[in-house]
Amino acid sequence: MIKFIAMFFLVALAVASAQESLSKRASIGSSSIPTFYEEQLIRQKDWATLNPVNLEKPVDSNYVIGPGDFFEILLPNGNEGLQVSPEGSIAIHGCGLVEVNGLKLYEAKRKILEKLKTRYDARFTGVHLVQLRRFAVNVQGAVWNPGQVIVSGQARAKEAIYHAGNFKYSANRDSLYIYRNNDTIATTENILLQTGDVIEVPHKNWQQSIDLIYAGTQVTIPYIPRYTIKEYIKDAGITIDRKYTQVSIKYPEDGFTKWINIDQIDNFVPEPLNEITFHTQAPFVYVGGAVMAVGAVPYNSSMGPADYVAASGVTIATGDLKRISVLRNGKTISVDWATGEILPGDLIEIPRTVYEQAKDITYFVASLVGIVATTLTIYLATR
Repeated sequence: MIKFIAMFFLVALAVASAQESLSKRASIGSSSIPTFYEEQLIRQKDWATLNPVNLEKPVDSNYVIGPGDFFEILLPNGNEGLQVSPEGSIAIHGCGLVEVNGLKLYEAKRKILEKLKTRYDARFTGVHLVQLRRFAVNVQGAVWNPGQVIVSGQARAKEAIYHAGNFKYSANRDSLYIYRNNDTIATTENILLQTGDVIEVPHKNWQQSIDLIYAGTQVTIPYIPRYTIKEYIKDAGITIDRKYTQVSIKYPEDGFTKWINIDQIDNFVPEPLNEITFHTQAPFVYVGGAVMAVGAVPYNSSMGPADYVAASGVTIATGDLKRISVLRNGKTISVDWATGEILPGDLIEIPRTVYEQAKDITYFVASLVGIVATTLTIYLATR
């Protein structure tokens, strides 16, 4: 009797334990979970899922997977965030390693899903690329800050160029060279980059160029037909403020220098190999001879010989405008008083009129006669 009672209690205890187990399984929601996973508990989502990464733009299915890319694996028992290792693989819980390095995105996703099928029901699995790797490329040539830059896995050539300071004014934007492994890619396309790429931005043809000189700095920029000085300034990325008043344009063939006012740069078109200098102070023209104020007059490209002479106070009665001469670089040249060109540093000489010269000779002779007469009178008085 005692044995029967003990056996009854043992059976009752086993039934109660089984009912408690079934109750726990029902609370998990077994209707949405295949029986294959009943031995596992649902895990909370990891950091990659709780803190999703928002990609800047959609990823092309031809994107090539590499170390550093980050996947989110959807599993019936929770989600896993997995990063591609330096060896190019990811380790999936319960499935093992999957080699994905060098595969296109759609190929990698297919391979991962095939691996998941070996353990999990395909109806409850999935895979997403949630973060792109970042890697270094090198940008050389006609950029403002050449060197190494860090880009995302979907970056294209011009994005790396932008991070390197963007194109210089001397850059030939119609052609790029990408050095990849042992290959050289010459392209006009904005191609996708890969780890270790070297991007070279070539310069334009320097056989013809323009030199811009300001504040002790010289900038050389390729010559562009029909470009004005103002357009060269803009392309060179320099600022010419109001303190500059004059511009000199030097021609290399003969050393001739032309001067213009700063407000003329909008329309002035220089020639190849011109040397363009910006000046904060106006140069001077020197005026001498039959003028009231001998000395320097500030240079102005719109002024002719007669204007400088007038500014120095010439009078028609004393100065002969038709016989104006100019001393330039140690040589005396004749210029037309109305239309002749005057350059900075010129010395304008205004001769006296014939009448004034005759008066000077008369005064000189008279003075000489007076001196002789006085000397003779004194001599005779002492005898």
